[in-house]
Order: sequence, then structure tokens, then C-alpha cells
Amino acid sequence: MNRGRRAMPNVVITPRSYGVYSPDIWKDWKDAGFEVIAEPGPLPEERLAELLAEADALLVGTDVVSRHVLERSPTLKVIAKYGVGVDNIAVDYAKERGISVFNTPGVNTEAVADYAFGLILSLARNIPGSHADLMDGKWKKAVGREIWSKTIGILGLGSIGKALARRAKGFNMQVLAYDLYPDHKFANEHGVMFADFETVIRSSDVISVHLALTPDTRHLIGAKELEWMKEETLLINTARGGIVDEDALFEALSRNRIAGAALDVFQVEPPIASPLRKLNNVILTPHNASASVEAIKRMTEQSTEQIMRFYSHK
Repeated sequence: MNRGRRAMPNVVITPRSYGVYSPDIWKDWKDAGFEVIAEPGPLPEERLAELLAEADALLVGTDVVSRHVLERSPTLKVIAKYGVGVDNIAVDYAKERGISVFNTPGVNTEAVADYAFGLILSLARNIPGSHADLMDGKWKKAVGREIWSKTIGILGLGSIGKALARRAKGFNMQVLAYDLYPDHKFANEHGVMFADFETVIRSSDVISVHLALTPDTRHLIGAKELEWMKEETLLINTARGGIVDEDALFEALSRNRIAGAALDVFQVEPPIASPLRKLNNVILTPHNASASVEAIKRMTEQSTEQIMRFYSHK
């Protein structure tokens, strides 16, 4: 629908949790002179394209902002990612079009690190299984493994990887890390040892993924890498689903090649058709790691600030 000439910029907002813990944020938009179009996502590409047909700004969560969507968004000037990873956005094409793209680094660091360590403990001791048994009327002991003094391999020692390393040290764990740009100062201060990728995979009792999804990291953990792992290895992924080859993981878990896996992210979300749902040595959660009250507040406030600052400088 053609609205004619608009007196104020409009912003399309899709994250479901946006503003839930910052209710005054809607008034902030109004006071700043914005028209807000809020529709909880993730939205199908066609619907997102419809909303962006006359939009000036987009505040987006995990919705796919493809080249096709951007080609149908002639007035779009700025995109703010509600979170850190921008792999769901056609960033290169946006730059070609002169569309500014921002993210909110650091907003969910502690939330994701907390969650990743929670998954480690839950998987090692089969806490979800024990809960399910008791709720089903079964008094059944589950024998698990201790985490204390084990070796954890962290793939990607960025802000979240570092936060996880600090937590692991609280459990007296030996921390190995693989990173293309190693922060030796942090490693020296916190007792972290850098190693090559294969060494980390082969040597760790727990492997936790904290890498960005790029062409180089897609299916970084596949059948070969799963064969490198110890039989007692626990694999944790709270980063991006495409980094782990889920078909290879299903095959490995089905024959107990590794002890278990906990995934908060998937190649296709939601993973309704995933065969991983049939297994009892996995924990699967709905891309939930960043969903803390504190992180949601920070994402709401910082993504809003990115767009408002963009317009204040125009």
C-alpha cells in the first residue's frame, strides 16, 4: 500500500523479545519522531519484504534478510541486528546499496556463557533425563560424569569463549582453545593454552563451539572431526547451527561414537524434522542461550540506540 510522503522515518521491528523488559522503549521511539511497525518474527522472506517495501530502518533478530529482500526495500537506509551474529543478513549487498548494518557486540556474552556451561553440566549428569523420569513417576538413578578437572576445548576464544573459559577455571578445568587470532595476554592471565584445531578436538573431554558462521566454518565439525573425538567427549554448540554437520552428528551419536551433544542452534530452525530429536544422548533447546532478562534489555537498548544515533548524525 502506498502511504504517500511520510513526515517521519519508520522502523520495522521483528525480534519477539524486543521491549519485553524495557516497556518505555516504545515511547522513546515516538518521542524521537519514528513510526514503529512491530511484527514478531522470524518472518518468511516474502512477508519481511512486504514490510520493508517503504521502510527506512530495520531492527531485526534471526529473520533472513537476503539479497532478494533487500532488492525489494528501496528506501531502507539502516539495519540494526538484535544480537551479535549478522550471518542472516546479506551484508555485502547491503553495503553495495549504501545500507548501514550494525550489530550489538557484547550484549549476550555472559548469558550465552552461562547457558553453555549449564548445558555442559546438564549433559554430563543427564539432568533433563532425570527430571523427565521423575515427572513420569520413575525413581531412577542416572550415573553421569564429573566435570571437575576435565579438559575443555573452546573453539573461538572471542568474548563468549573467554567468558566460558573463566567459568571453566572455576571448575579447575584445563582449558584448550583454538582461535585464528589468539589473545595471548588473556591466555596467560587465565591459564588458557592455545593449540591447533585437531589437537583441541582430539584432546578435549568437552568441546564448546563459539565461532562465527562463515564459508570456512560451515560444517567445520563433520564426520572426520567426530571420529577424532574421545568416546567420552561432550559436544556443545551455542554458536551457529551450520558449524556442526547435523547428519554426521546424528550418525555418531546413534552408535555412541561420542558420549553426547547439546545444541541450542540448528541448520534449520525450528528443527522439526531433525532426526536428532529421536536420540536420548542429546539435549536440544530452541536458540535460547542469549535469552536472559539482562541480555534482552541490553539488546533492546543498544539496537535502538544504533538506529537513533544513525538518524541523529544525518
